[in-house]
Amino acid sequence: MTLMIYLSWDEAVRAEEFAETLLDRLIWRLPFRSGFRAHEVADARIEHIDPEQEWIYIPHGHRNGARYACVDKETLRLLVIYVGSRKKGPLLIRYDMRPISRHIVYYSVTSTAEKACLVKAKRVGPLMLRHTFATTWLKRRGNIRLLQKQLGHEKLESTAYYLDWMPEEVREEYDSLFNQREELATVTAS
Repeated sequence: MTLMIYLSWDEAVRAEEFAETLLDRLIWRLPFRSGFRAHEVADARIEHIDPEQEWIYIPHGHRNGARYACVDKETLRLLVIYVGSRKKGPLLIRYDMRPISRHIVYYSVTSTAEKACLVKAKRVGPLMLRHTFATTWLKRRGNIRLLQKQLGHEKLESTAYYLDWMPEEVREEYDSLFNQREELATVTAS
């Protein structure tokens, strides 16, 4: 089995500090803290943000259509600063006011990772940040069905695939369920 690589939460938090601009920081945060795909970052629109509900509407995800993706308060605060007085249109724009592309998203993430001197820098991209988000959700014992909704997976099997990357969590769960019971049985038999 080939294990996909993801960053630890702490690695990703530290690396974010190396984002040079507010745009770079937002590009880092959307996949890392909300599980956005690169094209979803590039295609996000101002009018799709709902700061009261703390989510962004994603009208076209990967294959299964629209969804609402939750966004943390700090990212929303930074988006308000970034957007300024603009009321509609592309959420993230280039210096010349044109929308960013998924290539810009990829370049921004890899550039930030390289500046942070991540050992995995050559492989760090928006997809790895999405994987970091998903594995962190599961490591923190988040509901896998709700993660499926957040990520926009059509099938639960797609979301469950992240469990294959976390053998240490399987070991911990196994130990808590079975090794502890063995100890109880030994104590009771004495």
